[in-house]
Amino acid sequence: MQMKAPINIFAMLAVMIAGAALFLIAFQRITIDTDIVQSLPRNDPVIADGIHIFEKNPIKDQIAIDIGSTAKDDIPLLAAAERVEARLLQSGLFAQVGTQPIQQGLAELADQVTQRLPVLFTAGELQRQIAPLLSDERIRQALTQVRDDLYQMDGIGQASTVAADPLGLRHIVLERLTALNPVPGATIRHGRIRSADQHHLLILATPAGSSTDTTVARSLARFFQELQTDLKQDFGEEITLTPSGAFKAALDNETIIRRDVHRAVLWATLGISVLLLAAFSNPVVGLLALLPALAGTVLAFFVFSLVHDSISIMVLGFGGAIISITVDHGIAYMLFVDKGGRNSGKQASEEVRAVGLLAVLTSIGAFGVLAFSGFTVFEQLGQFTAMGIGFSFLFVHSVFPRILRDQRPAAATTRRRLSTIVNRLASTGKSGLALALLTAALLAVFIRPHFSTNLKAMNSVSRETRSADELMTRVWGDIFSSVYLMTEANDLNSLQEKNDQLLAHLETETHAGSIQKPVTPSRFFPGSDIRRENFRAWRQFWTEERVREVSGRFIRQGESLGFTYSAFAPFLHKLAGDPPDLTGIPERVLPLLGISKDKADGQWRQVTRITAREGFDSQRFYSRMSSICFVFDPALFSERMGQLLFGTFFKMLLIIGVSLILLLVVFFADAGLLFTALLPMAFAFVCTLGTLGVMGRPLDIPALMLSVIILGMGVDYTLFMVRGYQRYQRFDHPHFALVRTAICMAAASTLVGFAVLLVADHNLLKSAGLISFFGIGYCLVGALLILPPLLKRRFESLPAETGGIAWRYRNMEPYPRMFAQLKERLDPLFDEIATLVPKKTDIVNILDVGCGYGVPACWMAERYPGATIYGIDPDPERVRVAALALGDRGRICIGWAPDLPPVEVLIDLATMLDVAHFLKPWELEKTLQRIHERMLPGGCLIIRSVMPPSSTPPWTWHLERLKLKINGTATNYLDKAAISAMLDKCDFEMLASRPSGKRGDMQWHVARPK
Repeated sequence: MQMKAPINIFAMLAVMIAGAALFLIAFQRITIDTDIVQSLPRNDPVIADGIHIFEKNPIKDQIAIDIGSTAKDDIPLLAAAERVEARLLQSGLFAQVGTQPIQQGLAELADQVTQRLPVLFTAGELQRQIAPLLSDERIRQALTQVRDDLYQMDGIGQASTVAADPLGLRHIVLERLTALNPVPGATIRHGRIRSADQHHLLILATPAGSSTDTTVARSLARFFQELQTDLKQDFGEEITLTPSGAFKAALDNETIIRRDVHRAVLWATLGISVLLLAAFSNPVVGLLALLPALAGTVLAFFVFSLVHDSISIMVLGFGGAIISITVDHGIAYMLFVDKGGRNSGKQASEEVRAVGLLAVLTSIGAFGVLAFSGFTVFEQLGQFTAMGIGFSFLFVHSVFPRILRDQRPAAATTRRRLSTIVNRLASTGKSGLALALLTAALLAVFIRPHFSTNLKAMNSVSRETRSADELMTRVWGDIFSSVYLMTEANDLNSLQEKNDQLLAHLETETHAGSIQKPVTPSRFFPGSDIRRENFRAWRQFWTEERVREVSGRFIRQGESLGFTYSAFAPFLHKLAGDPPDLTGIPERVLPLLGISKDKADGQWRQVTRITAREGFDSQRFYSRMSSICFVFDPALFSERMGQLLFGTFFKMLLIIGVSLILLLVVFFADAGLLFTALLPMAFAFVCTLGTLGVMGRPLDIPALMLSVIILGMGVDYTLFMVRGYQRYQRFDHPHFALVRTAICMAAASTLVGFAVLLVADHNLLKSAGLISFFGIGYCLVGALLILPPLLKRRFESLPAETGGIAWRYRNMEPYPRMFAQLKERLDPLFDEIATLVPKKTDIVNILDVGCGYGVPACWMAERYPGATIYGIDPDPERVRVAALALGDRGRICIGWAPDLPPVEVLIDLATMLDVAHFLKPWELEKTLQRIHERMLPGGCLIIRSVMPPSSTPPWTWHLERLKLKINGTATNYLDKAAISAMLDKCDFEMLASRPSGKRGDMQWHVARPK
């Protein structure tokens, strides 16, 4: 197609500059959120607890570094550990390195336990654990061990501890720490944790910054990469370094998503551009079809930045798909502009709006319903995409016509090959319908709806990170399968009281056999209530008689082993002395017991790990514990997430299903069409679920959310097809061919966008691309194979005889159809005009000036079966509807009185119904003169005029006046006498004049040529 300057260059530059400015402003205002966990809903207490523990757990930033060795001795392993710790400290990236705080905490804890022995045992523990140690034989064994230890180097400086606890009761208490070790056999040697197989050392390090901060994560990744290189140079392949922590997942997520985002936007744009270039003969026209989608996406991003501080990177990852979703109206617009014949941008806009408005509303509604999902990322996705679709539609119909100038193409330019392929696909008829139904029936067999709530699917990590996690689990245990409890308080004393309550509940669970005995601070530093209770048990256990007996045994056995009489006086005094005057928890012990103070909010928090046993009831445990602490149980969390997703899925399905049906009811107002329009949706739903069943893929979180969107997006193709048939009435209409081409191109562009996501590295994007690709693809297949034969039977296989006025409008859009029905039912025109028109039935030619939607003209066609109606109206849309309603009985053209239709015959009957007040007096006079010139002698002219308003006009008059004012339409009301005088002046003889209706605001005038 050859056009002269088809583009308004200044308007195009203004749009580009404005778009770039809005994008830069939005980009500066908003931050990109890479934390996918933030998208989880918090309205469920189980999920809220889990998220709270994720966010507040003090060890979430901790990095575990595994150093592995294949050497036969441990020299290389220890040397490598020394090197790694030194480099960690020198880097400045870490606030804490190694297990030295744990070692210090253990030493401090041992001292504290020795001093607090009288308050650390319950009555039952005293009987079970202490009483058996008080015989002569056991005391002699204990003192012998004490003597031997004092002779060793390790015993230097331990005399005071031995004197205070010669029976080693502190070791009984310290054994309670065993539950902290997730791997049986792991030991601490040379200040480092060593695996059971002796080939791995574990070094713990806490970064100076947040591990989930991608800037910190990148610095850590570079440091460990350099450290691995240096270790390989120094130790060869004998030593491996495997760091693991939240920083790797955060960095992987950002890296993978950014890569996927760039790839999705780039390849989607390129793919759609190639598609548009192939579909349009003029490259400029093809690429311009992409402009509304880009403009809508930029505008949506800008508006989003005004109401939100951050946007999920997942939403941006969906950006390429958004461009492909919103490109359909640009494609349809340019197809109408690119077709042969003169077609202004305004006319193209009217055609696209007529067939595409409902599709836009359903798409906006489909994505808008995600605001009710409860998932932040999907709420943002719904808002962003709904705005993108809406802004693209507005751009097409407001800005686009100003960018494209009116032009006259040299020839029809739409690619014939593409149109031919589309028409063949849509012309398969009954065979295509049968194939589609058979496919749906076969795939329905494979529907196995399985819901997966695995949160790992919400994040994607590299193969290296997965390998590191597997090694950590294999060597150091799977700590992620444990249940975690978190208590909070404003101060440390309050935290101790809460931990006492927690201990009481946990003791009950332990005795019931549902959990292993956990490590809690109250076992070492009990609160006031437990201290009093334990000390009471201590005093009751150490009776005067038992104290005398035990003291005598210590003296006898001690003297025989060389100890002085007073060597164990501190311990013996403790048996009947006052309770230890010690409260609080030493600072060095806090990390060992999982206690920390949050610098952000000042809260004290303590985390307890619970190991469940067989028969553990997650729901019951949560119900008992949730009143005093936060609980994260992975199994219960996943179960509750599945229930939430299931409920959310059906809630959204119900909302969008009802909304969609209501929209279709309003816009179709036809039960048959409603049922027909829903068939492709049912086909796509069944086939998509069946295909997922064949592939063995579950319905994960993105699939559940986006499956509902398919209904809103996929229905667009159905709506384009149905509205196209309603507007053009026959399959071979050239404009309908453009609509079908636009459907296929829009679907192809959408499929291109989602196909790009199929090769994404991030699981969420890949899953979203998969479900959307199949869903949209099956929606297109349903629209092309199922709808055409059904709609053709409905619209084109009609009986020869009509069924009145309503029958002529039965397959049109709802507004003209409802208008015709209401006008026939409520307007007195039809009953009154029946008494005014000629009684003879041989009327041949009828002229209707200002025919509107053609309802009175259709009445004339029914009244006079052999007549041809010539109509004229200034509104192109009304002319189109009237022409369709009259069919071959009418000749309707666009024009404004005093112009009349080009009629080569004389008129038997002319009508001007509710038109005269829109004409200036000279226009009305000129119209009457021209009608007189074309009317047969003895012909009849019937006018219904609107009278000047009375002093108290009805409310409908005010409504009509407001509508005319909005449309900028002027009125010229003439009374009965003025119209009679004008008829007489134009050589008409007045036959009758009577009021119309009961309000007296309209008047009939019947005349004939003199």
